[in-house]
Amino acid sequence: MSIRIDKITKKYKRNTREEVVLKDFEYDIPEGKFTVFHGESGVGKSTLLRIVSGLTKPTEGKVYFGDVEITALNDIDISEFRKSHLGIMTQNIELIPYLSVIDNLKFVYGLNNDLKKGAEVDEEKIEELLSELGLHELRNEFPSSLSSGELKRAAIARTLINSPRYIIMDEPTANLDHKNVVKVLKLLCKYAENGSTVIISSHEEEALEYADNHKKLEFIKQ
Repeated sequence: MSIRIDKITKKYKRNTREEVVLKDFEYDIPEGKFTVFHGESGVGKSTLLRIVSGLTKPTEGKVYFGDVEITALNDIDISEFRKSHLGIMTQNIELIPYLSVIDNLKFVYGLNNDLKKGAEVDEEKIEELLSELGLHELRNEFPSSLSSGELKRAAIARTLINSPRYIIMDEPTANLDHKNVVKVLKLLCKYAENGSTVIISSHEEEALEYADNHKKLEFIKQ
């Protein structure tokens, strides 16, 4: 399913004034491609991805995944839709603090694969993903002992572990060194080549070199 963003507007109340972050924004995100939304900080990239993910309701407009208008779904239905189809990473790294890196991945894997019905953890898949992100030697470390870049890569691994149909990530390469920026972008390309629809926000020009499509967001004139 492709994604259609249909005239999205988002307004926020800031004390006594109203701030418009997105206004009549339209864009079609093709299925199975790598799409980057870019632009300066504060132009609405994070807000847009939260709306596309169903985490935030727009003030006006609609978002469609194929024929499904997710902006019309109630909280229970949108939660089920996200669980079934989406892998989401926000800028807030929320690894479970009392689980190691590998157990964080196993926990998310189990949520989506219903291990209670006899399924087994795909250890090979988990180890491969950890290696691709340079985390294999940190597999048994806890989040409190990781650097900010290591936490970011662990959160990326957790988002990708179930090979979601739609991968939505807010600034996945922010604060990573160049080697790891390239590593992450190449990995996201690989997921798109394997059929996932990959959508990220980024302020880095380098991300555009790897994208199949990109769209620049601009400040709204108030």
